[in-house]
Amino acid sequence: MRISSIRRGVVALALVAVSILASPSPGRADLTVDKGYDLLVTQDGTNFMGVPFTGVPLNTFDFGGMIGVKNVGVTDTIIQRLADATVTSAGMSAMVSAQIDALQLESATPTDFGLGVGFYFITLQSARGGPASTGNLTITFDPGATPTNQFGTFSSFFDVFFDIRLGSTSGPIALSSDLTLSSSGNAWSYLAPPGAVKIDGVNNNLNGTTNVNDFWPTSTITEMHPGQGVHVVRPFAVPEPGTLALSVLGSLCLLVHARRRAGGAAV
Repeated sequence: MRISSIRRGVVALALVAVSILASPSPGRADLTVDKGYDLLVTQDGTNFMGVPFTGVPLNTFDFGGMIGVKNVGVTDTIIQRLADATVTSAGMSAMVSAQIDALQLESATPTDFGLGVGFYFITLQSARGGPASTGNLTITFDPGATPTNQFGTFSSFFDVFFDIRLGSTSGPIALSSDLTLSSSGNAWSYLAPPGAVKIDGVNNNLNGTTNVNDFWPTSTITEMHPGQGVHVVRPFAVPEPGTLALSVLGSLCLLVHARRRAGGAAV
């Protein structure tokens, strides 16, 4: 009887030990950024071979699957993170594969890339069935981050295969080449910046229910290849009502001022 009781006790202790080992530690929880997309707008400072470029709005983009075609407004650059970034504790980093799905730029001034003087456009070779522009993002979770308050910094690297076209995004190709672009020290958060355009499953509620695993750049990103090109971008956002009102008011003031000057000149 005593031997049987001892055996039962040993078995019970073993089961408890297995249960404890199998259960997640209350002090440890993974931090994860889910795969998704970044909708970006080109900013001043962007140039190729010293020629300034501005963004050309995509207006719509087909994300495929159940998401399909969505309005992306003035977005001109779309980056897709191809995998989840997961770490076991704050302060760690994870590298994920990524690719540039869309890119449309236009020279800010007439120039000549080999087909005569005019406005030239940069597009991806993948848009015409060429090689994809691939790379990676290294996402670092701040030491103060938690599973419900994720933030930190990230760096990026891309090998961009592009065409330079004359006259339009579908014009004759003056140059086809590739260029590596990299950035570092960019801030990110699970919280979208003010005015950011959110699309569920694209850049919002990536886990299907909440935004805790979302990824939003919160600072301007400067990707560069020294001496060859710089691409400055920020997330696509619409102006806040106050900012928009000030902008409209400023435009009206300029219009009134111009009319007064014109009236004075006529006299």
